[in-house]
Amino acid sequence: GLWTTVWLVGLALVIGLCVSIPLAVARNSTNYALSLPSWGFIYFFRGTPLLVQLYLIYYGMDQFFPVKDTLWENAWFCAL
Repeated sequence: GLWTTVWLVGLALVIGLCVSIPLAVARNSTNYALSLPSWGFIYFFRGTPLLVQLYLIYYGMDQFFPVKDTLWENAWFCAL
């Protein structure tokens, strides 16, 4: 219950920090090869509601056959 929630929040914070720092640096870069893909990633994730993103990840990831036989098949790992 509580410890799983706290552990998931802590893990999500660490993963979010590890993803956000390189994205912010790439977004502020003058190199368009770095700036444009990071702009698209940020634009997509800021422009869609979190619930829609969760549905796309949970129900959409199962459509790919390599994902069906991995840890991402479990809802707990999709919550990360």
